[in-house]
Amino acid sequence: MEKILISLIIFVAFLLVACSDDNDEESIYGNYPDNQNTTNDTDVTGDTGDTGDTGDTGDTGDTGDTGDTAPDDIGAMVDVSAGKFQMGCNEKVDNQCNMLENPYHEVYLDAYKIDKYEVTVGEYQKCIDAGNCNNAHYETTAYFFYCNLGITAKGNHPMNCVSWYGAKAYCEWAGKRLPTEAEWEKAARGTEGAKYPWGNEPEVNCDYAVIPNYSEKTGDLEYGCGADGPWIVGSKEKGKSPYGAYDMLGNVWEWTNDWMGYEYYETSPSENPTGPESGDKRVVRGGGWFGVLSTGDIRASRRTGNTPDDKSFERGFRCAK
Repeated sequence: MEKILISLIIFVAFLLVACSDDNDEESIYGNYPDNQNTTNDTDVTGDTGDTGDTGDTGDTGDTGDTGDTAPDDIGAMVDVSAGKFQMGCNEKVDNQCNMLENPYHEVYLDAYKIDKYEVTVGEYQKCIDAGNCNNAHYETTAYFFYCNLGITAKGNHPMNCVSWYGAKAYCEWAGKRLPTEAEWEKAARGTEGAKYPWGNEPEVNCDYAVIPNYSEKTGDLEYGCGADGPWIVGSKEKGKSPYGAYDMLGNVWEWTNDWMGYEYYETSPSENPTGPESGDKRVVRGGGWFGVLSTGDIRASRRTGNTPDDKSFERGFRCAK
């Protein structure tokens, strides 16, 4: 009897230790930040802050996790000629229109340039090093593992986890500016109201853009065409726009300069529109690598908005001038 009691006591003690060990294990996902916001930014003027917390991110020629080599003209811009284009959702070729994209209307824009690629981690690091991009306006991989800044091998991937203020500060430091919503859309689709940068067909897929997709092998939802993150900029040759701009759809959503106006298209100027005079959200365009797969999000006319202090890992930018 005594031996049985001793055995039972040892067994119970073992179970208690095992349970304690399980409770001490930390989730592999850590503490997921609900909205990636940590600041209430209001102005970037004179805001230069800390610069040395991200390590070496300016590598070139990296292959990342996609197997693609980086383009040799990162930082280049493409020309968009002056003239008219069709803005908004073209119901003749697109059955996924929503009210924010209507009415379909003609817009004239002066000539401008827009970045050929999304701004990379390596490019943004130079602005940090120069003291012009403040760390209140971006996050590093130390904050959340999906943020590219701080990972040496991500130098040629798009800068993400950056607020509208951080994007604006970079473009101004580089002698550029954020594109207007109209400039972004014309550069993405051309003049004839195409659904995608490559035309109206085929429907968006991983041959053309870095998006969420369903695995051909398992049928499971994958992010970033299986890479679980954005790719090196310019990886999707088939997806470039009529003006030669890459990743206008997919990879990361992109900030524009405009305030979001939900009925703005009904009263917007027909020449060089710059968005409403005020608002609480800035327009973001283009769709990205993460989220529930919805091809309706990955279209040239798709528009939505986010608060300008938002620093989501899904969002990046490019500049214009």
